[in-house]
Amino acid sequence: MPRADRRVLIVAYYFPPMGLSGVQRIARFVKYLPEFGWQPEVLTIDPAGYFAYDASLLDELMQRGIPIHRTTSLDPTRLFGRSRQVALPAESSRRKLAALSHWLFVPDNKIGWMPAALRRGRAVLAERPFDAILATAPPYTAALIGQRLAAEAHLPLALDFRDDWVGNPRHVYPTALHRAAHLHLERRALTAAGAIFTINDRIRAAMLGRHAGVVTPEAFTVLPQGFDAADFHPPHGTEDGAARTDRRCRFVYSGVFYDRQKPDFFLQALARVLDRHPEWRDVVEAYFVGLLPAYVPALIASLGLGPIVTATGYKTHPEAIRHVVAADILWLTVGSGPGQAQISTSKLYEYLGTRKPILGLVPDGAARDVLSRDAAALTVDPENVPAIAEAIAMLVRGWMNGTLPQGDATTRAPYERRRLTEALAGHLDDLVTSLCLPE
Repeated sequence: MPRADRRVLIVAYYFPPMGLSGVQRIARFVKYLPEFGWQPEVLTIDPAGYFAYDASLLDELMQRGIPIHRTTSLDPTRLFGRSRQVALPAESSRRKLAALSHWLFVPDNKIGWMPAALRRGRAVLAERPFDAILATAPPYTAALIGQRLAAEAHLPLALDFRDDWVGNPRHVYPTALHRAAHLHLERRALTAAGAIFTINDRIRAAMLGRHAGVVTPEAFTVLPQGFDAADFHPPHGTEDGAARTDRRCRFVYSGVFYDRQKPDFFLQALARVLDRHPEWRDVVEAYFVGLLPAYVPALIASLGLGPIVTATGYKTHPEAIRHVVAADILWLTVGSGPGQAQISTSKLYEYLGTRKPILGLVPDGAARDVLSRDAAALTVDPENVPAIAEAIAMLVRGWMNGTLPQGDATTRAPYERRRLTEALAGHLDDLVTSLCLPE
């Protein structure tokens, strides 16, 4: 492994041992950056109440000796106590809490992290030389922290956006003043950054369009979400019911449901298929690996799918991968509605890493852009139950006939985490080098 010649301070609120998809991207960047000449140090929080924890992700980084600097944070998660797992709220409650939060906090309810993060960040930067700062958002407070620290330390700033900021489809602006405040903060952060990364071109185009003439296209780079090939090799074990000892066609969904991403239409379509083909009740099964909304078990029962569906509950990342590998067909949903075209979920790319067939219930947009280029993927409108049912039936027949397609490794290779981290390191090199060139 090459010696790390440069050092980057990474500002990330969501970081292991917190679980779920929001931590995967930055955790993998941190894991692989030393291989490409960059030693990362992480500025993050001491976790409080959260929906899921995954110590396996943290253990992997600790074994590699990654320095992690933790601070307190005066944000609403502290109401749940320290390192306590809390239940996902019902969608109606989440929307009400989000609306209140958008009224009270700009840019988000993690703004209470800023004082502690700045204090600790300044101390870390004073201890030894750094070459750059990389902040990942959301929360967008992290971008403001990175911006402030970079300005004070006279270091180049890189920003990584897993979601759009002002154009985030899940962000509702109570007043025009609220939106204007966000737009001002977004512009200040983007103009301060020498490099800006987004997970897809839809987000890049939206951000650039809002700040045309102020931020140059050259400042943006699309670094998509990805999969870690090390997760799939060597083959995973057989814990937690992931082992296959049956001859059933298994559909697997891995992850949470949130906002417009709901299991309802898939379940309704599956029930329709089984009503038409009752003999398939001994052939088909569906696994949900992750946190389910509270109403879903009743929906499953009302559709007569109780014997067909297995809900495993939340699993650590290695356990979830075992279930994904055990699937015959993987499925995901994005949902429809304003702004959904920007969403390309992280599970999509982990699915790609398996080379298994993928059923994508997605609208026209970033997720469909990726899936449409893959020979083993099938896309359907996310709320068209008859079309989803037809797709499920076609896939089941393919499984029965042994004709399910397999993904092309060459097509999927660009999304491998090590390769994406190599690209990130190259852009950080360019960022630092460009500041050292004589004018």
